[in-house]
Amino acid sequence: MKKGTKNNGYRLKKGQRPKVPAGRRCTAHANGNGGRRCQNAAIKGGTVCQAHGGRAPQVKNKAKERIREYVAEMVDPDRLLQEAARLSLSDIRELYDEDGRLLPVKQLPDNIAAAVKSVENLRGNVDKGDGHYDKVVKLTLTGKEKSLEMLFKHLGLLEERVEHSGGIDITWKDSE
Repeated sequence: MKKGTKNNGYRLKKGQRPKVPAGRRCTAHANGNGGRRCQNAAIKGGTVCQAHGGRAPQVKNKAKERIREYVAEMVDPDRLLQEAARLSLSDIRELYDEDGRLLPVKQLPDNIAAAVKSVENLRGNVDKGDGHYDKVVKLTLTGKEKSLEMLFKHLGLLEERVEHSGGIDITWKDSE
């Protein structure tokens, strides 16, 4: 890190390292540092920094395994499958009431609300020249294609396969 660069609102002095939260710091204790704990950040999912063994293949593999376990605990595969189904089966007609007016965001059905990527409230002159500014709501929905593709793959209805055809001719030069 360059001398004098900002870190969390304060400037580092020459040779000073940025502060790392204790939970993310390397757990190694350095003899050359008076036996104090290392100040470097541990590798993601690991307990040591790169200088204290974080580059070793077995340490990297264990760190990846910890991350996978953490994600598996946090994410329920059944819920992800249900969410993909909700996105792929969403129907744009459910955005409107019987009179053709867009429903307020809080009144959208759950399956439609899940498919909304962004909402933008704008003011603009829709009918040019009338001098009246209208409130315009711009909704962006997520694409169904990726959700459908994931569902089809999960259900075994879609297999990705690459076929190659043709031939290769190999000729050898005579060594003279």
